[in-house]
Amino acid sequence: MNNCLRFLLTIVVFVPLSASAEIMHYSSCTLKDGKTLADAQAWVEDWRPIAKRAGIDYKVRLLTGHAAPADAMPPNFAIEGSSSTLSTYAKAWEWWYSSKEAAKSNAQLQSIATCGANSVFTTIE
Repeated sequence: MNNCLRFLLTIVVFVPLSASAEIMHYSSCTLKDGKTLADAQAWVEDWRPIAKRAGIDYKVRLLTGHAAPADAMPPNFAIEGSSSTLSTYAKAWEWWYSSKEAAKSNAQLQSIATCGANSVFTTIE
C-alpha cells in the first residue's frame, strides 16, 4: 500500500495538471433594412475559411430568438464567438482588427447588421 501511495504522489508531482476555460463573446445585432438572417449566415460561411487559413482559434455562430420576447426575435440576433483560451481569444481579436482579409469580412458584416452590446464570458469548469 505504501508503494502504491508513493507511485500516485509521484504521478501527481510530475504530470502537469491544467485547467481550461472556454472564452465566449456575445454581440447583439440588428439586421439592416433589406437584409435577412440568410445574409448574416452567408457572412459566417465566408468568415470561417478566412479564419481557418489564418490559423485563428475562434469559432462563430449566430443565435436567434426561439422562445423569447418579441424584441429578441428577428431582425435581432446575436453573434456568439468562442475561443479555447484567453490568449487565443486575444490573438483572434488582434487578427480581426489588423488583417486586410478580416477587414473585408468586417465590412461585409457591417453592411448586413449593426452590432454592439458586447459581453465576454469564461467558463468555470
